[in-house]
Amino acid sequence: MKKYENDFVYGRERLRILLVATAVGCAASLLTPQYSLVQVALMCLTVVLFVTCLALIFKYCRCPNCGKVIFLGVMALKSCPRCHRNLVTGKKMKTGKSK
Repeated sequence: MKKYENDFVYGRERLRILLVATAVGCAASLLTPQYSLVQVALMCLTVVLFVTCLALIFKYCRCPNCGKVIFLGVMALKSCPRCHRNLVTGKKMKTGKSK
């Protein structure tokens, strides 16, 4: 089992897996015959996975320093938009102009 530095890294990894599963479920439901029981089951599965993604974001995808929920850009962000600290290490990011 993988050891994670903090809850944010754990949440981001789980979110990546759930988003891929949600996309696969949605695509599979679009490829099944219309108004069939299989399509309804796959759409319900997609909705459940999407709601699970939202719950995971609110539980784990928070800045470890200031506690702000990071909703948009959670996969790409390196630093917290509020306190400007690195999300993994907690060190203050440089905000000055680069030369």
